[in-house]
Amino acid sequence: MDIDSTVQEANIAYPSDAQLMVKMTLLVNKVWTYMKQNISFFADFIPRVDVKAVKAKARTYFFRDRKDPDQAKTAFQELWHAALTQISHVRKYFAVLLDYDLQRMPWNIRRAVDQAHEHCSQFFLSVAGLMYRGVGDREKPLSFHAKAVRCFNKGKLAGGLQFGRAFQLGRIGGNFLLVGACTSLRMEDKASVRPMITAQQHLFGERTLQAFGTDKGYYSAANRKYLRALPSLEEFCRQQPGLDTGSLLESDAAAYARLAERRAGSEPLIGPAKQGGQLGKSRRKQDETTLAAGYASIGGFNLRQLIRHLLGKDIKAMA
Repeated sequence: MDIDSTVQEANIAYPSDAQLMVKMTLLVNKVWTYMKQNISFFADFIPRVDVKAVKAKARTYFFRDRKDPDQAKTAFQELWHAALTQISHVRKYFAVLLDYDLQRMPWNIRRAVDQAHEHCSQFFLSVAGLMYRGVGDREKPLSFHAKAVRCFNKGKLAGGLQFGRAFQLGRIGGNFLLVGACTSLRMEDKASVRPMITAQQHLFGERTLQAFGTDKGYYSAANRKYLRALPSLEEFCRQQPGLDTGSLLESDAAAYARLAERRAGSEPLIGPAKQGGQLGKSRRKQDETTLAAGYASIGGFNLRQLIRHLLGKDIKAMA
């Protein structure tokens, strides 16, 4: 088995503060419009949410002069002030909603009310802290409807920043994929070696794993000691950052190169697994269904591989 990690992007837009401020304005306006139209107590209330004014400030910020940092700072502050002012006009009335009124609301309006109560105040305070003190808030939400989201930067030229959760995948014989249980959003590489091997042993038996490979991100002294202690493991490639293969014995260097090349074969399988399902970019709105879609993508990939085996198509074993 060779293991590698990949990121399943959540069904969210790019979570810039400016876009999130516009989105919160739209959420509050949606709730307020429903309240004025369907709850007689609020029908004659004068305050309204001027969405056009907020979007105008947002356009000014988005299409600013990128070479003028002062203009960017001023435009962002004006957007923050406009969004908070328009929201504050009406959000205070959300507190007087009765349970009877909330229960009669459609599910999407109730969800918008919950998102406004949960995120609005803290989000604008976090953005203010970044503007005036230059201090970012790690707990600031990246999305109002998805909570299980983290930012990933793998340093790839074509990748950039990704927002979602990480999955640990293991390539096994026959070019099938084994997916580890997502016990955290980041699924750090170094901490995933033991759980992935435990998952393989649980499925196929404790003494079936004979060869194992990872990339440099999984290397640690603890993992090296753990792999050496596995009774059935005949060879493994623990790619070590900064390792000079010339310092290895000729036989060890040959095995190292062979296993490192074999581990690179995991990459061509992850691409089709993402394209055939929702492991690449989820289309689900809830965290639970997004996670389930990631697992289902691996199941679908393995079913396609199984069909290829049954049709007699040549699938070379891991060598």
